Amino acid sequence: MDNKDLLIKYMVESFNHDHQIMPKHQGNPFITISREHGCQGNTLAILLRDELQKRGQKWNILNKEIIMESAKLLDMEPRRVKDISESVDRTLMDEVLRTLTTKYYKSDRKIRKTVSSVVTAAANEGNAIIVGRAGAAYTFGLEHSLHIKLYAPLEWRIQSLMSRYHATREQLVKDINSIDLKRHKLVSSAIKGVNDQNMLYDIQFNTSTVSHKEIVAMVISVLDERMKK
Repeated sequence: MDNKDLLIKYMVESFNHDHQIMPKHQGNPFITISREHGCQGNTLAILLRDELQKRGQKWNILNKEIIMESAKLLDMEPRRVKDISESVDRTLMDEVLRTLTTKYYKSDRKIRKTVSSVVTAAANEGNAIIVGRAGAAYTFGLEHSLHIKLYAPLEWRIQSLMSRYHATREQLVKDINSIDLKRHKLVSSAIKGVNDQNMLYDIQFNTSTVSHKEIVAMVISVLDERMKK
């Protein structure tokens, strides 16, 4: 089953059933990548996938694809699905007002549940690299997992972003603080029985001192050892 078919299948099931029965784990491993803003989690995911596929293994990367397929299923704009799935500060009054003003209303709970179900389903299917989307929190405790966190000093991240985007230092600092806080809140809202977010991750890499190439080599080595057990 390819990446797109997997997403559609489990999003439809999540949307149509209040108590979705998740598929039994297939025994294939999966990886989650969490990151501080500026640490290039998507770049690492691509390098990991390419290296794993050199071994004859087909791996899928899940990130924006989850939001895009959710939007199709819910008949909503992708940006709206993304904003609601990531918002953890909305109040009941916000939802009531949106119900009254939106013709095609879908509850925030339904949207978040659909997104989280697809993340979990992809993990159960295996051979998936899940970037962000609170992947480590939603799949915490599942077998055959490897949860990675990328971090780096603030100044290094600012310089990294400045080399890639035309933005002022002041704007980048604001972006880093805003995005990091949003990601922290999203993971906190998804955690079940874990008070310290650091406990979610098997390995944390400082991307200012460890290259993506080195990270790929270490991750694959750990993955190989885990799959022997």
